[in-house]
Amino acid sequence: MQHRRVTRGTKTAVTIAGVAVGVLALLGVIQFALSGENSAAQPNPTGTTTTNVVETPDGALETTEPSAEVKVGTGSFKQQRGMLTIEVTRVEVANSRVKLFVTATNASQARMTLPVVGIAVLDDLNRTYAASSSKWEGPVIQGTTASGTVVLDEKLGANVKSLTLTFSSISGQFAPTGAAITVTGIPLPK
Repeated sequence: MQHRRVTRGTKTAVTIAGVAVGVLALLGVIQFALSGENSAAQPNPTGTTTTNVVETPDGALETTEPSAEVKVGTGSFKQQRGMLTIEVTRVEVANSRVKLFVTATNASQARMTLPVVGIAVLDDLNRTYAASSSKWEGPVIQGTTASGTVVLDEKLGANVKSLTLTFSSISGQFAPTGAAITVTGIPLPK
């Protein structure tokens, strides 16, 4: 009987050693995969890349025009109503297409929702643009800031110098009176 116990103990020790070797081998394979230069598991490097391909602000109308020029304007154009602040920090224009970089800060104690369908832009010539293809998340959690892009669905008219951005249909316990907020005088880059 004692011989049988020694054999079981040996088998158990061999099994544990085999599992340990298998785990170490798996860790080695993972490390090798992550260290390889052509590995798909390797994280993407950060940095800036410049190419001749230009993505227009309207994701549905992407083009590859090598001569397209992107004009960029930065600044702080904002409006606060109640506990909500909307700020435009960057404007990009490419081939008369516009992308606005927008942040919404909700200083209230409740969530507010700013739906994409409630976004409209008016130019200084009184032409209205929809922004249904925007990359904008509607909900803004209480006490936080949300960021996104507002992309005009149509090309700008000729001789436009500035824009007015309106978020209407804002909902939430502390939404601004009238459920809207407007940022005026957003200049277009030249």
